[in-house]
Amino acid sequence: MSIARTLFLGFAPFILASLAVACGSDDGLPRRVITITQTDGGCSPASIALATGEKVKFEVKNDGAKDREVEGIDGTKLEEVLVPSGRTRSLDYTAPGSAGSGKIKCYIPGGATTIIELAISGDAKTDAGGVHATDNSLKTTKPAQDTVNVKLSSFEVSTDKLSATKGATKFIATNASKTDIHELAVLRVKSDGSYENTGEIEDIAPEKSAEVTLDLPAGKYVLACLIVPGEAGSKVDHFQSGMKLDFEVK
Repeated sequence: MSIARTLFLGFAPFILASLAVACGSDDGLPRRVITITQTDGGCSPASIALATGEKVKFEVKNDGAKDREVEGIDGTKLEEVLVPSGRTRSLDYTAPGSAGSGKIKCYIPGGATTIIELAISGDAKTDAGGVHATDNSLKTTKPAQDTVNVKLSSFEVSTDKLSATKGATKFIATNASKTDIHELAVLRVKSDGSYENTGEIEDIAPEKSAEVTLDLPAGKYVLACLIVPGEAGSKVDHFQSGMKLDFEVK
């Protein structure tokens, strides 16, 4: 199975996506609708222009044959959401109250990735807000019945065990690199060979640790770092550089 990943960076002038208006925002005011279209080869548009403090609704439409995910990276406060093939997910987002930039990562775990650039400019219209999204991971507050210690280095993933018992499993990830930011994604291997992200720890700083507990069903998994060029200061694709390890839940 080919898991080659492509990265599309937009160098054309920033564009406005849809100009439709949505109703029913959190404060009762209409939101501009911006359509993000997903295909198996990537996502569009490559860039989106926002006013400071602007409230928008991202309509994320998956026209591809595989499930895709979308999330904010490098400080962009857009929580990860899974968009199944043929479906559309709506995410409310409020731009920061000061001019700057942001990034949205649109991807198939281990596959094609697009980083959508956000250009934020103009006078602030409202206070900076947050985002409303659905967490599709298997994160749980159940007591862990198994613990897996994961070491992340540039560019390798290693563990103290290669399997766990189904149910609540705690993953403790340590970034052994002195310079690179890493993350840990627990990818379930689906029947067609594609991956589903069941949960992750993002942006683990060099020589720091973090943990997550996931309620995992039995099956084949891959422990991986999904940072791509343009994310967290990286110039390489961490997954393609070897940051993946087969794992099993029994």
